[in-house]
Amino acid sequence: MPPREYSLPQKKRFKFIYILGVLVLVTVLLVILLREPLMIKKGEFLVSEDIVQEADVIVVLMGGVPERILHGADLYLEGYADKMVMMRTRSMDDYADLIETRGLKIPETVDINRNIALQLGVPSEDIVVLNAGVDSTWDEAEATGWYLEKKEKESVIVVTSKYHSMRARQTFARVLDDEVRIISSPSPYDTFAPDEWWRHRHHTRSLILEYQKLLNLYFFQW
Repeated sequence: MPPREYSLPQKKRFKFIYILGVLVLVTVLLVILLREPLMIKKGEFLVSEDIVQEADVIVVLMGGVPERILHGADLYLEGYADKMVMMRTRSMDDYADLIETRGLKIPETVDINRNIALQLGVPSEDIVVLNAGVDSTWDEAEATGWYLEKKEKESVIVVTSKYHSMRARQTFARVLDDEVRIISSPSPYDTFAPDEWWRHRHHTRSLILEYQKLLNLYFFQW
């Protein structure tokens, strides 16, 4: 039987399919090879850490118990600032009537943080609790700005979790006066690992939520 002959359009089609197959294979190989470095970059982008310097106050952002307050207390005890500031949130507002009716006293995050700081040796008079009823990082930045202006302070160390530090720094930079010096110091006690976050479900969830909040900051909060 004579070999089958292909028309010119068929040859072009086979050549196109061959080239497409090679391109797909190369793309898959690149994705496999570069997947981990790209994933690491996504994690590293969220972390903003400055060289710690002395400042007027240390602001411990709410959440992240106990890693944030542990680091904040360390910085205070090492002499980086004379005051530690933390804020009361609105986390219990929806249950205020129920809590009052049942005669309950439920500690909020700020109460827990304050108690930890006291146990670590931070004097009560150097712990400032702002009853600002904050509900977001933006609210915390505004409350910090109010306190700094009232006390005529010009520098702040912002203590938060690693994955939250980039957004916190950018938020504070947008809210505070240009003359306020912002030092970002994420807690080393935070277990978030930028180089392997995808191996832990709760770290993956934190990263995804943080990127969503960054988009909100970039496009809706100015």
